Amino acid sequence: MQSYIATQNTYHVFEMALFLNNILHDKISEDKRHTSKMFIPMLNQLLQRNNVELISLSFCAVNCGPGPFSTLRSVIASVNGLHCATNIPLIGIDGLDAIFTEFYDNTYPYTVVLLNAFNNDVYYLIANHDRIIAKGYKKIDALLEDVNKQYPDQKINFFGNGVALYKHLIIESYGNNAIVADIIPEFCSIETVGRLGLNAFEKNQYGTDYLMPLHLKKHPVEEK
Repeated sequence: MQSYIATQNTYHVFEMALFLNNILHDKISEDKRHTSKMFIPMLNQLLQRNNVELISLSFCAVNCGPGPFSTLRSVIASVNGLHCATNIPLIGIDGLDAIFTEFYDNTYPYTVVLLNAFNNDVYYLIANHDRIIAKGYKKIDALLEDVNKQYPDQKINFFGNGVALYKHLIIESYGNNAIVADIIPEFCSIETVGRLGLNAFEKNQYGTDYLMPLHLKKHPVEEK
């Protein structure tokens, strides 16, 4: 029986899931403010109630962001500590790639994924059909202006929690060319993190190094 865990921060909660025989078997969540304190107790609870031993885990898949600085760093520090203690392989997952993979709709020629980067900034992913053509971070108004200039009169499918936050600006900028669902997918599921992790594990696409958070932007302290 193959078993592994997946973890992520959804901006609101910290999630951890256990996969058995490549199927999500159980999951647990906690307020993101308690990530550092609750990581080990949550892991222990998840394993004990499913009669799984830590040493039997094949790997740990981790959504490495981008996302909120403090919570993301807590998650990465915790899984790196787990790796140090057990040598469990860590597989980092790009959160922008993950949400795009999960909610991509080939009906529309262009896709824009937006995640909240705070202070009117967004992390973004732009794709033409299933090909990712740009990723980064930018002020929301500047990004919308750039996309409008580069892809005029194109139907663009928007999703991510940044879309929920700036929906009014998106509709103002693109009108009927903006495709925004009534219920906007805000972030990827823990199932997708686990699935992408398994895919990388089966292809041996991982190393033995510690993970680093995918911030894409500098913390204000780092910019001084």
